[in-house]
Amino acid sequence: MNNQTVDLFSPDHDYDLRFHEEPDLSFASQWASVPVHIKEAVELSQSLPVVFRRNLTGTIEIIALLTCDGEHLIRNGQWTLKQQPELLRHYPFTWILKQRDIKLAYYSQAPHFQGKGQKLLTSKGKPTRKLNDVIKGLDKAQSFFSATGQRMMELVRFNLLTPITVAQNVTLPQETYLVLQEPLSDDVRSQLSPEVAHLLDCHLKSLALLPAINGVLSDAGATEKPANKTRKKAASEKSSAKKAAAPKQAETKAKKAATQPAGAEGIDKIIDNTCEQLGVSREDLQSRKRNDLLTQARNQLAAEAKAAGSLKEMATWLERSPATLSSWLK
Repeated sequence: MNNQTVDLFSPDHDYDLRFHEEPDLSFASQWASVPVHIKEAVELSQSLPVVFRRNLTGTIEIIALLTCDGEHLIRNGQWTLKQQPELLRHYPFTWILKQRDIKLAYYSQAPHFQGKGQKLLTSKGKPTRKLNDVIKGLDKAQSFFSATGQRMMELVRFNLLTPITVAQNVTLPQETYLVLQEPLSDDVRSQLSPEVAHLLDCHLKSLALLPAINGVLSDAGATEKPANKTRKKAASEKSSAKKAAAPKQAETKAKKAATQPAGAEGIDKIIDNTCEQLGVSREDLQSRKRNDLLTQARNQLAAEAKAAGSLKEMATWLERSPATLSSWLK
């Protein structure tokens, strides 16, 4: 959210904090994007570009770009679409994860806290009706984002998304996002949840609303283009070359399999990818240490291992029971 500082809300520190509604959204007219959850991403994709990005923890999140056809969606201080992204609607309030608990937070630099306004705590330090409404709305939004985070683990299994630079309009700087460049194959679609597959379809169609993308992006839903055919022909020739070497590779793989327990090679790849993406070590993952990053990493290991049919092997490696890993996925 525009690289602003997020402060944890504290009744002791913020007992005198005053807030007022800010109907003029000019303060966000230079925001390039805002994170969204799956449900709203599908709906918003009809009116604005929806893409993906890796956040600071290395996980994939869905991003709604706040420009469409080169025009910012906040004009004269007003949002120009019927639906407004939840994080923009709830701004300047948000939440942060602290010691595995969800805590109320706020953007202290927001104009909503400047000048006169209403207090958020009563004289007895209890939340006002306004603050209770804020907390209730954020709790609902956070549950949607939490569910989205679990779904995004599906995308980690496949190398579907490509980094691409987006020039949204002449006033905003270029940004690099992750996009799908062609429709899902039947094989990949069959391995995704219907919810994620539908999201990717909507995402692909929404890219037609981008004014300029680092080269040419194929139109969503279009038939196969010559460039795609050329790539597939090259891939076919490459596949033929691989088949020629297949007997030798199969022999090598068989020898390796004889020295490893079942599923070891598969979970090794999952573990390596998770360590690289989230910046954690194998030793920390196997340890009994607890923090937000390790919890996220272990959940990701469990989700990918389950999808690969290797949950038992992953549990053995983590020195936990399969039931424990299954409980992480609930």
